[in-house]
This record gives sequence, structure tokens and C-alpha cells, in this order.
Amino acid sequence: MSSQFIYLSILVASVGTYFCRAFGMFSAKNIKVDSPIFHWIRCVSMAVIAAVIARIVFFPVGILTESTMLVRIVCTLILLVVYFLFKKNVILAVSSSTICFVILNHVL
Repeated sequence: MSSQFIYLSILVASVGTYFCRAFGMFSAKNIKVDSPIFHWIRCVSMAVIAAVIARIVFFPVGILTESTMLVRIVCTLILLVVYFLFKKNVILAVSSSTICFVILNHVL
């Protein structure tokens, strides 16, 4: 694979990404936060995130296959508990779950 192909791929992906962002920026003026379309977009976004998390936990790829299913499920549950106990603090939830993941993988 030549380096020109890699640069062309990055350029095409960037143009596509920034086109979508610009379209979203211009069309966002017409969308009210409490409108049904905005609610639908939030629901679809949450569903995609939940599907990705479920795929990572139940069907891991790469180095995650070396950890047990129990460790991945326990760390996901810890993440959810910390997230909801500490007023939806994402940084605290992710960091505590990551620390738990490292500790459990060394112990088990």
C-alpha cells in the first residue's frame, strides 16, 4: 500500500466527516432541544452506545479476549453503580472501572 493511498484515504474521510459536521451545525438552528426529532436522535445515540458496550463485554476482540467474562461484567456493573451514585460523573466512573479491570485481571 502506497503512502499516497493512505493520505488520500485520510483526506476523503476528513472531508466526509467535516461535511457532516457542517451540515449538522447549519441544521441545528432549526431543531429545538425538546422536539421529537431531537429526542429520537438521543435515543438512537444511546442505543448505539449500549450496543457497542454490549459487544465489547460479551464478544471481545483483540487483547480483551484474555480477560474473563466475569471480570468484564463486574467492571461494567461497577461503572454503572459509580456513574449513578456520583451524579452521572463519567470521569470517575470510567477511571474506577478501569482501575477495577486492571486489579481483577492481575488477581484472577
